[in-house]
Amino acid sequence: MTEYLTEQEQVQQLKTWLKQYGPTILLGIVIALIMTTSLRYWQNYQNKILMHASSIYDEMLALRAQNNEDGATIQAKKLLAHYRKTPYADMASLLLARNAVLNKDYAEATKQLNDVIDHSKTASLREMARIRLARILLTEQKPDEALALLKKMDDKNYLGLVDEVRGNAYLLKQDPEAARKAYQLALQELPNAEVVRPILEMKYANLATTTHLAT
Repeated sequence: MTEYLTEQEQVQQLKTWLKQYGPTILLGIVIALIMTTSLRYWQNYQNKILMHASSIYDEMLALRAQNNEDGATIQAKKLLAHYRKTPYADMASLLLARNAVLNKDYAEATKQLNDVIDHSKTASLREMARIRLARILLTEQKPDEALALLKKMDDKNYLGLVDEVRGNAYLLKQDPEAARKAYQLALQELPNAEVVRPILEMKYANLATTTHLAT
């Protein structure tokens, strides 16, 4: 029917339509603009945060490479204080845990590693922290706690290293057969690990010989 309306009637109809629906349309446009602007602001803010954290992280690594542990520690603590929700803070916790282990401060190392396990959003970092904490538990002669900790897995790419630590735990529990099986699995899961594999092969060979002699 619209084609039969006069030009004046069409204009009047448009005015009526705008009067009825115009405020709602205008409100929708304003909301869309606000959301778009807010999203861009948030993205820019997050990018700046990551850039600042990355800069501090690079400085931390540079100081560590120079064997300046005090300087690296300062930068690590700065990341934890101001950029806790970034992956760089997780790496800072791992560095602090490493330093604590070197100083035989296992309580501090455990604290830092648990922080990564409980709060990191990166599965590989959580798994790395869990493996390192399990090794600390073995150092403290707590094989059962280490095995319990390793029951949960966030990243299966670390399965070979997990089985190696399990083997160490079973060996500490004086269960050579379980240790041998764990090392055998680790060897299958780490076919190209040039650093770890020779040690694993030696552990497995020694246990295989011991188990064979025992039988």
